Amino acid sequence: MLSRALGILILCAAAAPSFGQETKCDTGAFREVVASASASINELHEKNSKLFQEYLRKLRAANNWSDAEYLMKATPFVKDETTASLDAANQSLLAKVQSLEAGAANSEAGRCAMLNELKASMEKVVANTIAKWEHMLSKLLQASSTTLQAGVTQ
Repeated sequence: MLSRALGILILCAAAAPSFGQETKCDTGAFREVVASASASINELHEKNSKLFQEYLRKLRAANNWSDAEYLMKATPFVKDETTASLDAANQSLLAKVQSLEAGAANSEAGRCAMLNELKASMEKVVANTIAKWEHMLSKLLQASSTTLQAGVTQ
């Protein structure tokens, strides 16, 4: 969905009249915003998914979960009200980006307004992604420490 939003915005920015020089709100600026947000999200997923999987494996081993138990007991660490809310917020932000008014691309001020709205939306998408990872990892760490504490007191 992120790449689709970028395509729409780039087309809007590209449709703007060219005066033989690049402006601060040109197509490249739109690409840069989306590429930066995409890179940040990819980096977050790469870094956190490895850590998340490691903690989940340890929790599974500590609790001796079977395959069926693992699927059932691991799901709440990934899907709950908080993660659903953050995912919905990101979907809404990306839909908003896709619906930016193409007519605004006819002027530098319009393109800059679109670019600023895109930047704000992409920053919020990244912030929501950070919050989601922090929430999931926190829940998993809390469950792991509870399991370890229970094992020590037994």
